[in-house]
Amino acid sequence: MNNRFLLLALPLALLSGCTSYYVNVDACKNRMRADYPGAASAPLKITGSGAAYQGSRVIVRGTMETDPVPPATKKLQAPVAAECTFNEKTLTGFQWLSPAVFAKKTAPADE
Repeated sequence: MNNRFLLLALPLALLSGCTSYYVNVDACKNRMRADYPGAASAPLKITGSGAAYQGSRVIVRGTMETDPVPPATKKLQAPVAAECTFNEKTLTGFQWLSPAVFAKKTAPADE
C-alpha cells in the first residue's frame, strides 16, 4: 500500500515545482508588457523566455519596432529583454536588460 502512495505522490511533488516555473514565466511576461515604455509607439513582440530552477529567475526576450535609420526605409526589429526574480511565486525584482535606454531606468539601487 505504501508503494502505491509513493508512486502517486512522487510525480505530484515533482510537478509542483514545475508549476512555479510556468506561473513565474507568465508573471514576468505580463510585467514586461505592463512596464514596456514604448507601447504607444512601437509594439512589443515576445519571442522567448527561460527560467532557472523552479522559476526563481526568469529572462523574457522579445523585439520591438524602431524607426529606420537612413538609408534604410523599413522599420527595424530591435531586441528587448527583461529579468524577473522570484521568491517561490512572489515577484521580488524586475529590470530591463536591453535596450540600454530601458536598462538605465531600472538599474538596481545598489549599483
